[in-house]
Amino acid sequence: MSKIWIILIISSLIMMTIFSPGSVVGTMMQAAKMGISMCIEFIGIYAVWMGIMQVMDDCKLSHKLSKILSRPVQYIFGKTDEETEKNICLNIASNIIGIGSASTPFGIKAMQGLDKGETKATRAMIMLVVINSTGIQLLPTTVIGMRALAGSVSPSSILLPTIISTFLPTILGVVLVALFYRKRKTNVAKQ
Repeated sequence: MSKIWIILIISSLIMMTIFSPGSVVGTMMQAAKMGISMCIEFIGIYAVWMGIMQVMDDCKLSHKLSKILSRPVQYIFGKTDEETEKNICLNIASNIIGIGSASTPFGIKAMQGLDKGETKATRAMIMLVVINSTGIQLLPTTVIGMRALAGSVSPSSILLPTIISTFLPTILGVVLVALFYRKRKTNVAKQ
């Protein structure tokens, strides 16, 4: 992957040098300034949501969330211990409110809890990867923030398309994992 990025960067610099040699340094400096500015502004967004997640954990709301979501989580992931179940719930909740990078620590902890020491990924591990990859988002805070920073007239106009475009692939992914796992299980039973 790093080779691909190097090729893209070098080819972009060559094209800029050929077609607009005077703007190469200026464009690079402007892009760096914009990147740093966006990072600083996103720190605020993530700090707020990570703070909310920490308050939820300190107030034991995450434990209550785990209890509420325990049946769906047990149905999708199978029986797990309480800590793993809590991490799965927090991982999914973080993705739902649009802060996928904040869900990463919970996802890693959940994956470690789902790991049974086998050489192959379990059904629950595959399901967690699929749900994280498709990532249902009801409130895409990061994208709304990016659109607001870019000067969008209506940064939240993407809510309905985001819900549709994340909900459908997640449902399809969960169904496909269940079908493939069931088919593999029947093939193993026949052998």
